[in-house]
Amino acid sequence: MPEAGFYEAVETRRTVRDFLPDPVPGEVLERCIDAARLAPSSSNLQPWEFVVIRDPRARAAANAACLDQLPAKTAPLLIAVVTHRDTWRRNRNEILRVFESRGPMRRSQAAYYRKIVPVVYTTGPFGLLGPLKRGFSRLLSLFRPTPNFMSRADIRVMAHKSTALAAATFMLALRAEGYDSCPMEGFDPWRAKALLGLPRGAEVNMFLAVGKRSDKGVWWDRVLMPRDWAVREL
Repeated sequence: MPEAGFYEAVETRRTVRDFLPDPVPGEVLERCIDAARLAPSSSNLQPWEFVVIRDPRARAAANAACLDQLPAKTAPLLIAVVTHRDTWRRNRNEILRVFESRGPMRRSQAAYYRKIVPVVYTTGPFGLLGPLKRGFSRLLSLFRPTPNFMSRADIRVMAHKSTALAAATFMLALRAEGYDSCPMEGFDPWRAKALLGLPRGAEVNMFLAVGKRSDKGVWWDRVLMPRDWAVREL
């Protein structure tokens, strides 16, 4: 039998554009963030960061960076979901440290994180190695199935995909707790990056307005594209 609670969270999650002023309890936020940390990611490298914006001046600047959209202005909590393209070495090393702390590593674990991950994620000075790796993998693909060895642009896409999975998990966890969210892609990326003090290899994936929906929070009924536009079989 399916777990009704999960499907209820999926069905009732909506993009909410107007919030009640009620604060989000700290324990709820912590549980939802911990749920998001369980999301899948490429090579388990978890290239995300959740920045909870609490300082009033930072919040005002973040609202402005979000173009003063109603969700940003009315939500009691605003979170920047950040993608980090260049943390793979640090995170790879932490994975190896944890594996080693649990006892002897399997050879496959050691080989993957010590050899394969650096080959895939290293792009060289100014990213010049990346296009060569991508071209080489495309050439091999003409003869046998070959993964993309990835340029810097490919790594950026990978990191954003993984971060979006964590954000989606976070939003569903919020709904399971009885809270709502609005993912916002409409924002000034340059002002947002400066406000958050992000390094070169980091970008804001989205802002999340978080709270409880008001009576005016959901603006219209849900519209889904026809199922056969979204699903096909070979």
